[in-house]
Amino acid sequence: MIAGFGSALVRLVAVAGMTLGVMAPAMALDPTGVWEPDNRESRYEFTYCGENGDRLCAELIWIREDVQDARNTKYLNTYIFSDARQIAGNQWKGNVSLEGITIGGTLTLHNSNEMALNACALFVFCEKIHLNKVTE
Repeated sequence: MIAGFGSALVRLVAVAGMTLGVMAPAMALDPTGVWEPDNRESRYEFTYCGENGDRLCAELIWIREDVQDARNTKYLNTYIFSDARQIAGNQWKGNVSLEGITIGGTLTLHNSNEMALNACALFVFCEKIHLNKVTE
């Protein structure tokens, strides 16, 4: 696991590389913007991406200074996940590989300021991370 992030980054990374359905024409909630986990150790910018702009991606844009180390800072300004495909109005699902670990996950927007990621590694280790939209 990535030191300093604990399981929060690994769970967020589970969204990376998501692969399913096409985005609905009129989505009720917008996942784009800057989001952070409850521990406030990192921030991720969610944007639409892909050739047709119908995928969801997230870039690690900030790590709190007191938890920065060589293992986690190498991911700064990189896409933690990409190519996430929408499976329902406010839900994306897929897999990502980080440091040789493949994790499956489902990202669900609950409202305009909260989303949750349910992620499982090797079908054994499953966790849920709550993300809040950053408003400055």
